[in-house]
Amino acid sequence: MVKKWNILGLALLISIYAIYLQIENKELEQRLEIISGSNLFLLSNSYDELKETINSEKQNAEIISDVNIILKTIRHHSSTIDTALGRDELKTIFYKFNEIFSHPAKIYTSVDNIKTKELIEITDLIQELNNSITSTYYKKGYPGDGKAELYIKDFGKMDAYIERLTNYTKEFTQKK
Repeated sequence: MVKKWNILGLALLISIYAIYLQIENKELEQRLEIISGSNLFLLSNSYDELKETINSEKQNAEIISDVNIILKTIRHHSSTIDTALGRDELKTIFYKFNEIFSHPAKIYTSVDNIKTKELIEITDLIQELNNSITSTYYKKGYPGDGKAELYIKDFGKMDAYIERLTNYTKEFTQKK
């Protein structure tokens, strides 16, 4: 009889501990979702800021300085998101853009304030990236697509974007 009570008590303790672990796991998942969502929002804003900066009327030296600051922010947010999700797409994209912006003379050689072809292409790439981030990293059906998806099954758009950006980066860096 005592043995049955001991087994029952042990089973009860194990059940309570299992419930506790489930609650703790759910809380950790919610924190991760909040961190990822916040960083996704900040990442998108940083890419928007990058787009505005490269198209601004500032002097080239000031634009280059601002771009470098924005790229550091993008690197931080990309790294945080990729670490949280166990992926590396956003860091890969950051490194491609970092390589592009390490050649400012190829971007800002406009005459009479006419945008260079490269500047227009880079602006379009940034806009396409923001669209890909929204469709890949956010849960569907939430107001403003504002909830981060932790269990992403389809990275097809991001993979296609990385391939396109890689090809563009190769072409861009080989230009004289």
